[in-house]
Amino acid sequence: MRNLISIFILIESISLLFFLATSYLHYNIPTILSSATVTMLIFIYLLKSQSSKHNIGKINFFLFSSLICWFIAELLYGYYDGILQIDAYPSLADFFYMLGSISFVLFFYFSNKSYKIELRIIISGLITFSLLIVYFLYLGLFVFEIYTLSKDASTLILLFSYPVFDAFIALASIAYFLRGKEISLKKEYNFWIFFAFFGLLFFIADVGFGFNDLLKIIDTNWYLDIFYNIGYIMLGIAIIIKIKYATGTFVQTQ
Repeated sequence: MRNLISIFILIESISLLFFLATSYLHYNIPTILSSATVTMLIFIYLLKSQSSKHNIGKINFFLFSSLICWFIAELLYGYYDGILQIDAYPSLADFFYMLGSISFVLFFYFSNKSYKIELRIIISGLITFSLLIVYFLYLGLFVFEIYTLSKDASTLILLFSYPVFDAFIALASIAYFLRGKEISLKKEYNFWIFFAFFGLLFFIADVGFGFNDLLKIIDTNWYLDIFYNIGYIMLGIAIIIKIKYATGTFVQTQ
């Protein structure tokens, strides 16, 4: 575990340092490194879970599928923006981003078999939060008339869809954290708080990215990529906690 954590810290430190090399940012290298690291972590978790007789089932395979999709999306984004030097939004990369988001929702759905939270609670929270998002975007669409700046309908659909998915991840993670604390599942619920931070950081980045793409407030999105990058780091920490429980590290140290 110490070696794994050291490697994780090293790679993520390198990814953050790439933000200082502005000439490479169009290639999306920081987020490619971070998404690749997190994908590898969940793969290690799957292996450790099998060896420690944990029940993997389809739950964590949905999480693994989601991270693979996002890694492919990050690669495609770097390819479009850095190599082809064309606008990567919207593009094929968004197809994999959305596919990964759907897989993430399925991961939460099947995880609920352990936490048994009433679906209406999550849905009501999501609807409430989504209405705030819709109202916020409504102001931009109709008051500031940014719809006249949109390339096509798909851009506006993505502008609405990404924040809703992010809000679901953040809200469901908080609900699972609180539920896990209540039923005390060997304190394995602790990793959910990092999932919540991950969803929140992606939410901030996706809202900012969508509006900046439409309004062209600044010429670069590198400051938003930092939110994505730190979001991946939060997700990586969550998975490391899951690996520790799968290998029995916490049991040995407590």
